[in-house]
Amino acid sequence: MHAGHFARRISHDGRSGSSLPGVAEILMGVTGGIAAYKSLDVLRILQRHGHGVSVVMTHTAERFVGSASFAALSGREVGTHLFGDSEQPGYHHLDVNDGKDLMLVAPASANTISQMASGSATSLLTSCYLAFRGPVVVAPAMNTSMWLHPATARNINMLRADGVHLVDPESGLLADGAVGPGRLAEPTAIVDAVEAVLAGGSAGRDLAGTTVLISAGGTREPIDAVRYVGNRSSGRMGWALAAAARDRGADVVVVQANVDLPREAGIRYVDAPTAAAMRDACRAEFPGCDMLIMCAAVADYRPIDAASGKLDKSRADALTVQMERTTDILAELSALREDQVLVGFAAEHGPEGLERARGKRQRKSVDIVVHNDAAVEGAAFEGADNIITIIGPGESEQALPRMSKRQCAERILDAATPLVEALPSGA
Repeated sequence: MHAGHFARRISHDGRSGSSLPGVAEILMGVTGGIAAYKSLDVLRILQRHGHGVSVVMTHTAERFVGSASFAALSGREVGTHLFGDSEQPGYHHLDVNDGKDLMLVAPASANTISQMASGSATSLLTSCYLAFRGPVVVAPAMNTSMWLHPATARNINMLRADGVHLVDPESGLLADGAVGPGRLAEPTAIVDAVEAVLAGGSAGRDLAGTTVLISAGGTREPIDAVRYVGNRSSGRMGWALAAAARDRGADVVVVQANVDLPREAGIRYVDAPTAAAMRDACRAEFPGCDMLIMCAAVADYRPIDAASGKLDKSRADALTVQMERTTDILAELSALREDQVLVGFAAEHGPEGLERARGKRQRKSVDIVVHNDAAVEGAAFEGADNIITIIGPGESEQALPRMSKRQCAERILDAATPLVEALPSGA
């Protein structure tokens, strides 16, 4: 089968540059590595979401998963060879790219990432990348030593500078038995990233040249040296906002409280485990930011006299802890702001929560408040999804359906970014 036939087959089977809302034609590149089998799951999820998927593979990828598997699932021929021979057809990268809305490379090996960063075009996949003119999403996967090597970090930074959207690998058990960062992100997370890029594709790098300050996680207020008063915030929403703002070109600072999630490249983190520490860190970073997104769950009360050691439970059958109010960080910063955009969060509980969130926006004099109902199971705190209402700017109010936290983050930034662009400073 020659290149022209391959291109016509894609156009016939798919929706060449489909204009259907929420539906896209995706070119998926698969590189070598044990994680290649997960790409089959990525393909299936994309199809379930209505997207058309065409696949190109490196020769090394075929050593892990045969091209026949991707052909069977996609219903399309799989591109593997840049130059044909008597056994295999060759494909022209321009024909393969024709009509595609987005290119996804998952998994992306260290070798392929290096080739993409340097502009090398030694395979069909890397040739397609160099000729591709739409958004590109890359999900790396490799062992921890390779991921942490300075050369890989340089290559990743070069891809980011070129506008590539990265889905950073997760930490966990790897194929070689080691535990650490480098494991391919979960298929659902990769699809979320793809759809977030598609949803915000017109935004591009609309936050380039700005600084976004984000608080994330939940503070812990000590009772003694080992016990504390805390909350259930996982920091996932703040992490999603940080990644989305970074991918839109912003310099991102995250003031984080007790978040047990992998830290991503291209984001600066400041540790602030308590409400007092978060107040100090936010006040220090606030003058240099263009947008503040106060996403952290900051304790409203803290013990007045925390014991320096561990309280001995054998001395009493009951414990009374006297509490005092903490500083309202968002209200304090709102009073200090000059040319800055402020976004607050209101995690409420129950049917009256939305009205309380509206009041919070007025009371704290912020541009936008994001309301989410903590009573909805799996859609707040530790969950991967959220159900939010974006209150503001102005009189606008958007009640969004359940979606991933990354998708929520994109919608929040869609609402806030025009305010940043309109700042007198021209940020």
